Order: sequence, then structure tokens, then C-alpha cells
Amino acid sequence: MEKIVVCISNPYYAEKLIQRGKVLADAFNGECVVLNVLKAPFDELDFNQLQTKLMFESLADKYNVQLMSEPSKFKKTAYHIAQFAEEQKVTQIVIGQVSLSKLELMLQDSLINNLLEKLEGVDLHIVEVSREVIDSEEYDRGIAAALIKIADEFELSFKSNHNQEGKKGIFYKMSASDFSNGFFVMKHGNEHQVIKVLHGKAKKEDIDQIIS
Repeated sequence: MEKIVVCISNPYYAEKLIQRGKVLADAFNGECVVLNVLKAPFDELDFNQLQTKLMFESLADKYNVQLMSEPSKFKKTAYHIAQFAEEQKVTQIVIGQVSLSKLELMLQDSLINNLLEKLEGVDLHIVEVSREVIDSEEYDRGIAAALIKIADEFELSFKSNHNQEGKKGIFYKMSASDFSNGFFVMKHGNEHQVIKVLHGKAKKEDIDQIIS
């Protein structure tokens, strides 16, 4: 059976690549898997990287495909993809590539060239994508924290000895703010949920919507 892996990293064209992978899987009556190679473990991701990961999870649900988000074991992403393809017995790979000038092709260490050097017996589908720049708020690196229920609200705590009422997760503070404003990310079941934090507090109804 054909096994197609779609490699995604940029949220602007991830859906386009997944759609291509699904078309190939349906055409060959095969399986489509989506691979997102992370730059760091989950608890070391910055907020923008985490938001991208959550968006990829949403796309995987939309197209009913399995998403594998893995921190790279190598400096070069191509090596991780090649090892993944070998371990998973992948037969086809879908990957996006922006249009490059001749000078850029000469100067840049091409992911595609590295893949071609490492892959054997795997078809590589290159999808041309446009250049996009992601503009967003800046956030500090996430730190371990908990939301502690006090009366009718939840307060942010960075103490290591959280009680049983605490909802553990990762807090991402807005860099431009002097207060504890940002987002708290907690795992509920198999999903990561994002909760807004203002002045170190989260609304009870936001927590209730997640755990209800």
C-alpha cells in the first residue's frame, strides 16, 4: 500500500500541501500522514510556534489525517524526514518549495537537495508555494506554570508545589506588557487548549468550557 507523508512547516501553505497529499492517497488507495518537524520540544516552543502547531492539529482533524509533530533529532530537517520515511516505510513525500532565484539556489542549503541525497525508492512531489511573512505579536519563551482556583477565578502561579486544584501548563507572556498578560496553554485529553490571561488571571468560564 502507498504511504504518503506531507511535510509542513509554514501555516500559510500547509493546507495546500495536505490537500495534495490527500489527492495522492485517494488516487493510490493509500494512507496520508502529515509530518511537522519541530525546532524544539513542546515546552521550549515560543508562542508563535505553538500556535502554528495547534493550527496544524486543526487541519489534521479537518482532513482526517494523522499528524506527527516531532522535535528534530538532527541539525538538518532533511535528515529527520529521511529517517522518518525509512522507519514508516513511506513511498511518497509531498513538500512545499518557494520560487528561488539562481543566486538563492547557489547560496542556500536546499532541503530538497538534501532529501534527494538521503532518500532511496521514495517519490518526491514538490509543490511550488508563494513567499509569505507572518506578522504577529511577540511573546516570551513559555515557562511552566499553573492556574490556581481562588474563589470564582483562576490565578496564575509559578510555584513548583501546585496543589491538586491547579491546572498545569505553559504560560506565554506578551513581550510588550509589564503585566502577566498572555496565553496559558494546557493539555486536556489529547488536545492543547489556549486560555487568555489578563493581569495574571483567567476567567472561570474559559476554564469551564474546556473541562466541561
